[in-house]
Amino acid sequence: MEELAAQTYCQRAALELAALIQHQRKPTGHSRRDSALLRSCVTRALEAVTIPDQAREGPWQVGSRPLRRRGRGGLKYIPTVHRGGTVVMVNTPNEAEELVAFLNFCGMKDFTSG
Repeated sequence: MEELAAQTYCQRAALELAALIQHQRKPTGHSRRDSALLRSCVTRALEAVTIPDQAREGPWQVGSRPLRRRGRGGLKYIPTVHRGGTVVMVNTPNEAEELVAFLNFCGMKDFTSG
């Protein structure tokens, strides 16, 4: 049952992540798209399945994009998650670490084609 639940969360997250990446690449106006559904999938999967520590080390990595002045939460950078040419901006460093573990666990490919 746990394996099936994890697969379901991985599939749902892939769809939501694709939409989030598309918006971040071509934003409409100055709107910021936050994905509560993606965060929910990650949180539920992390609660339902024991993700090995090795998942934190994989093709998806935590990164950052520097800012000229302080941004949200007083950070001097935007936390990011990246693999190849795919970069996802997130709200907090903790969210970045959780998303990396989740994406590596799911074996998620990058989203450069498209």
